Amino acid sequence: MKHVLSLVLLAFSILQHAFAQKSNTIYTADEVTEGAGAEVRRLFPGSSFKHLDPFILLDDFSVQPPAGFPAHQHRGFEAITYMIEGGFIHKDNIGNNDTIFAGDAQRFTAGNGLIHSEMPGTNAINRGLQLWLNIPLAAKKLPPSYQLVNSNSIKIDSTKNIITRTIAGPESALHTNCGCDLTYLDISLKNDSLFFSPLAGYSTYIYLLSGTIKINDATLQEGQFYLLENTYKNKIESSADARFVYLSAKPLNQPIKQRGPFVD
Repeated sequence: MKHVLSLVLLAFSILQHAFAQKSNTIYTADEVTEGAGAEVRRLFPGSSFKHLDPFILLDDFSVQPPAGFPAHQHRGFEAITYMIEGGFIHKDNIGNNDTIFAGDAQRFTAGNGLIHSEMPGTNAINRGLQLWLNIPLAAKKLPPSYQLVNSNSIKIDSTKNIITRTIAGPESALHTNCGCDLTYLDISLKNDSLFFSPLAGYSTYIYLLSGTIKINDATLQEGQFYLLENTYKNKIESSADARFVYLSAKPLNQPIKQRGPFVD
């Protein structure tokens, strides 16, 4: 019996190690199909690791009709959808029916339960990012809520070679309920460099939407993401056009109990 227990503990340790997150590491998103034939690049949960507290999931979706995400239910987390190209139609059971286009963002907090659909808003490619965040236990018991933020309400800072759009953060029009001090930036970089020094203890990563960038000594291609080292001056540079998102948040330090569309 002791021998069997030792083997079980060893297997558990190996599994934990396999799903451990390592800073200064390049990961590649998994190609998956979701909903009704929707093609998705999934950063996590996947083959790289399961979750990155408080981040539950990040999907880079690229969808054309008739594919999409017909009506389905969610519970226990918060989602932010940000459109890169085309548009998406969101309908839910609390009275919202909106189409968001490139540069727009929307947030729903599923709380104790939400039913919605997300379908292509144009006949061409409709590309966007959907981020899931864990929320405090008390917020999981609240009624669902929703917010739409049009592109003209998103803060933009620009220099000659750098354009930064603040999707979520201290000066953002988007209000979150995760209690995780989320920073979510969309950055276009051309033949220039910038630095990020994430706060100690925060979960922070960069996902490359297009082009090629160099982070410290690593080179990222489209569809790859990189976990930044905290309190370190991470250098991001590009010799041509590149676009990436920067995400950083404070862990909630509560278990992420995901069962498909539900997070208890």
